Amino acid sequence: MSAADCLQFRVTPHIRDACKQCLAVLSKSRQKSPDLAQIVAIGTTGSTEQTTISLASVKGLSQELLKAGESNAWVHQLLRGSKIHIEQPQPTPRNPELVARLDKIKRQLEEHEYQRMTVNVMPHGFKGAELLPAVPGVRTGQASGVISMKQELRDANKTISVIINIIFSALGVGFAVGYASYTLTSELGWRVLMALGAALITILAETWLFVFSASRGQKQRLQLKPRATS
Repeated sequence: MSAADCLQFRVTPHIRDACKQCLAVLSKSRQKSPDLAQIVAIGTTGSTEQTTISLASVKGLSQELLKAGESNAWVHQLLRGSKIHIEQPQPTPRNPELVARLDKIKRQLEEHEYQRMTVNVMPHGFKGAELLPAVPGVRTGQASGVISMKQELRDANKTISVIINIIFSALGVGFAVGYASYTLTSELGWRVLMALGAALITILAETWLFVFSASRGQKQRLQLKPRATS
């Protein structure tokens, strides 16, 4: 028997009827032949357990029907409408001990990944604030949970006050220069340009002074904190 003869095909109503027809013409001794076992099982009245048939059995079925005088019993005619049956592999049951061990390893890997992700988070009492640059308006040197809401509001109000002061200073200087420039020229365009230039210079000067003062105060606080803790 070749490898092709071992192919399994799905049993169709046409194949089942042909098996019943073949079973009717076979002798009792012939029905006991191992080569015709599938044909006998399929042709048995009311048997629906046999759902596949091999190519070798289909060839044997064709030969028996052709001997009996059936003209439409060639192999390709019997297999019309049928499909090759591919046995689905059964999943191998998993070992409970192996499953528990894999779950434990998975949890350890997740814990290790979590530790790796949180390794750069500043813990409580971390004394590494000196490595951070001093940024105006940003408090460093302590954990975020320690900073009080009142202090944050105080810093925000101070920043807003400085911004308002810069705006009013620029407006005042611009108005004063524009008013005083009348003694130099009577052209409105030159007076507006001189007022805008003075206002811009005032804004830049005030902003630089604010940044310099805030940075200097931040550095002083960082230098005084280690002395206080020691």
